[in-house]
Amino acid sequence: MLRIGVIGVGVWGCHSLEQSLAGTGRARVVAVTTEDGWGDRHFGEDPVAFGQAYAARLGAEFVADWQDLLARSDIDAVSAMVCPLRKAEVIRTALAAGKHVVTDKPLAMNAAEVASLAEAETASGGRVFMLAGYQNRPLVAALVAAIQAGRLGRTLSIGLRLCFMGGIFPGFRPNPRWRSEVPSGEMTTIGSHALVTLFRLHPVPVSSVCALTANRFYEEYRQVGAEDWAEMNLTFADGTVGNLLVARVPHRIPGEDIVIEVTGTDGYAHLGAAGLTLWPGGETVPAPARADPLRETLTAAVDAFEQALPLPVSLLDGWRLQAVLDAALASAQAGQTLPVAWPIPACRGLPAPTPANVPPTGGGRGP
Repeated sequence: MLRIGVIGVGVWGCHSLEQSLAGTGRARVVAVTTEDGWGDRHFGEDPVAFGQAYAARLGAEFVADWQDLLARSDIDAVSAMVCPLRKAEVIRTALAAGKHVVTDKPLAMNAAEVASLAEAETASGGRVFMLAGYQNRPLVAALVAAIQAGRLGRTLSIGLRLCFMGGIFPGFRPNPRWRSEVPSGEMTTIGSHALVTLFRLHPVPVSSVCALTANRFYEEYRQVGAEDWAEMNLTFADGTVGNLLVARVPHRIPGEDIVIEVTGTDGYAHLGAAGLTLWPGGETVPAPARADPLRETLTAAVDAFEQALPLPVSLLDGWRLQAVLDAALASAQAGQTLPVAWPIPACRGLPAPTPANVPPTGGGRGP
């Protein structure tokens, strides 16, 4: 049973990951702490009173000082539910205390901060799990499996559209404090999910990005300097190209939130509301029988902590994500294509991401 300490309650953009973990039957919340400094919150009460009520509801103890929570021997992992501006500080301190960390995306404000987390993780007995991406959905997993089996040949291009539909989350309105505590608007919020999904579809380093951001739908986003729409055109180290479009749109289309198109040397795949279809042949791939993909992912994370297994999404994924986001944000500001600074090899001994040492993915007859 994974024993969890919660740092941060009610911060915008941070879901109650600890509750989902507890729902697996493999974890329980032991202690809770929160304060106003962890980020813009979506509750009207005093943060301490809100945290005390939350702890009582979970049958956990409320701890006033987050450092005291980390010092407890009855906590195995920390649920870091704080804004990106403060997240690196919390994760780094939790790792130094020997705790595992579960959190949402992104891990920090920039790749340099994530690099410090990588060093802290290496020196610690703890590891970081970041919940991000749609690769745990059955049809996306089926598409990844088809690519890995060489069904489409060598991947040439990937298009991914991910829109959070139905308007701004009820009760939330962008404000200056929230904007100051996140790297960007929807390029970060929705774009993180899109990029992590893309990394599973094509696990090759991104070498360059050309990004555009805009305000298409919401004046309140524009007023605080946060985009509600973004497009990223990516080039991978093996020459594959990718296009991501992410947005928060006002209206909901039933069954529609993610569209993926993959073109390979030997075939093409389309994933949308109607399902996953592979060409040539127009074969429809049925969704694998998986009752609860999120539960499976979180159960796998607990197994990884307890048995030293690979994490479903690791700090390395979060580092890669932030490196691409940093370049995308700079590209949007500069109005030009920019290289992705790839810091991971320096600390992890990985080969440099050049076309010469990145093998083509999948099989097929491509060059």
